[in-house]
Amino acid sequence: MNAPNPLAKSIAAMAFGSLVLFATTPAQASAGWDYVGTKNFYPVENDWYQTGEIKSTGGDVKACITTASSSYYYYDLQEMDGAQWDLVDSVRGAGCWTWRDIGRWVDGSNNRAEFVIVTNDFNAKRVKWWD
Repeated sequence: MNAPNPLAKSIAAMAFGSLVLFATTPAQASAGWDYVGTKNFYPVENDWYQTGEIKSTGGDVKACITTASSSYYYYDLQEMDGAQWDLVDSVRGAGCWTWRDIGRWVDGSNNRAEFVIVTNDFNAKRVKWWD
């Protein structure tokens, strides 16, 4: 019986380890989601802050909100149509949130929904979006 080749064992272990790491990357964990981008909060008026807009094709949308605040602020998902804003939902606390079946907000000649998040959290930093 031949002794196992240590180099072959190392290569096999590295290949298996790489496969496991690849399978658990954020891209794989969010299969079915398209990363739309990161939008920073900026001041708008009277101690309110909002993100830049993203365009959604409908279905579901996911937002991961980052803040330096330790308090639980409210974050409003708003849909924008020019000068008109519609409140879609309000959530309490930063973190990742998913809104389902948002197709009713898709409109206009671009056939997209335009979303922003608005808050009075002065420590709000950014939102990462998936569609």
